[in-house]
Amino acid sequence: MTNTDGPGVRAEILDLGDERVLAAQIVIDAPAKVIFDILVQPRRHCEIDGQSSVQSLIRGPERLTLGSKFTMGMRLGVRYRITNTVLEFVPDKRIAWAHLLGNRWSYDLTALSATQTLVRETNDLKVAGWRGRLSPVARNPEGMRRAIAKSLVRLKAMAEATQ
Repeated sequence: MTNTDGPGVRAEILDLGDERVLAAQIVIDAPAKVIFDILVQPRRHCEIDGQSSVQSLIRGPERLTLGSKFTMGMRLGVRYRITNTVLEFVPDKRIAWAHLLGNRWSYDLTALSATQTLVRETNDLKVAGWRGRLSPVARNPEGMRRAIAKSLVRLKAMAEATQ
């Protein structure tokens, strides 16, 4: 299954064998370092978000590192704030964060060449245990899969524009 946001631009929606693990991937014509640099800037997350629920950075560092906390202004019908904590951080390879409901957002970057990177975005509700059922994501997993794919298409456009 794919999501298209413009002619020929596609992200592949993945079936990872567990309905609680939502993921998509895309090949981006940019080095992993360029893509990672975008992802570690929380103020840019609203530009990436394919669901348009991330509205703004309210509080947090300019650049994320392991253990960073950042609060985002959100909107899913109503406005609210969510504070995330960076739980995994491997420069140019992986970043993951979670909020109080426990579902984990992650980006995995795999260099295919010096100028091309495979990027997988995942929202893992499984790691949240019972709290994952409380997440708005759990109420519309197919919509979230499409939003993840759209996010990757936006990330691709942003990263390739810097080249």
